[in-house]
Amino acid sequence: MEGRRAQKELVTALHALPEDGQLMVVLDGVDVLSGSFADEVLAKTVQEVVGGMHPGRTLVVRSPSRELVGDLEHKLERRKLAMLGRIDSNWVLLGADIPALAETLALIIERQHTTTKALAETLELPMNTCANRVARLADLHLIQRVPVGRKGRQPVYELHSIVKD
Repeated sequence: MEGRRAQKELVTALHALPEDGQLMVVLDGVDVLSGSFADEVLAKTVQEVVGGMHPGRTLVVRSPSRELVGDLEHKLERRKLAMLGRIDSNWVLLGADIPALAETLALIIERQHTTTKALAETLELPMNTCANRVARLADLHLIQRVPVGRKGRQPVYELHSIVKD
């Protein structure tokens, strides 16, 4: 019951934001984040964000430790989701335990904005491999892709970090 009420409050807070708004759930002072609460409140809301129910908005979490969000990570993984977490002064990928995605996301966060071509060159990857990583990150609402033109029939995007410090 408490989880449903908290999830409704979280959704209300998301909708109160402008379309490019970001809501940070702060876990400072929380001793235990149960798996059922993490699933019902946070993972379910992330699923709604990814599903397009909260257009343009993003949800991130700040935690004093990685251990505190351990159950949340498991719930996100089970739903095949991910979200950004701020632990100490570092941004980390929570949920998707895919080192290649984490590597690509870290580079986008570091640069704030870039292109798939620049990422592919830096990571020394074939363009299609890098494009697949970028598409997955965008599908998870972990980055924003901004159309800037076309190259033949293919759209060209500038990639933006969703991190707002």
